[in-house]
Amino acid sequence: MDITPLFGISLLTQSILLPVLVYWSTPPVRSCRVNTDGCVKDGFASGGKIIRDSLGQCVRAFFSSYCECPILKAELRAILDSIILARRIAAVRHIRHLIAFDRNTISHIYREGNQVVDLLASKGWNRRCYFEYSIQDILRQYRSLVQIDKHGLPIVRGL
Repeated sequence: MDITPLFGISLLTQSILLPVLVYWSTPPVRSCRVNTDGCVKDGFASGGKIIRDSLGQCVRAFFSSYCECPILKAELRAILDSIILARRIAAVRHIRHLIAFDRNTISHIYREGNQVVDLLASKGWNRRCYFEYSIQDILRQYRSLVQIDKHGLPIVRGL
């Protein structure tokens, strides 16, 4: 029984966030994983997206800028853009026929496990344009993050 209100006392409890290991994992064999991130800073929105195969290799990475909009719209726009691109590129189109896209799933991953698209979304905000990287011309900075993800190395969230 809590008797503190009888004395005019209120105890504030503060939740403690414990560190969590976050990591990206490869999709099932013969499938691709699309990661997206929406970003809104100072009212201006952008999105980053990456498509990776079941080996964790980058198939395509891109960023784009959007008009002023709320964060939810930026997140949804990034998802829509990535689906359109995935259906457009030949490699993913071939995979789509193999697996018929009959198992679509949407899940959340913390920013720490989604660093590539977080960085791409910020680049879209800074450049305010659309830009697409192929596997050959993806920047070294992104390539190293893709490698970290590919090998399942964890990142600590909450420190």
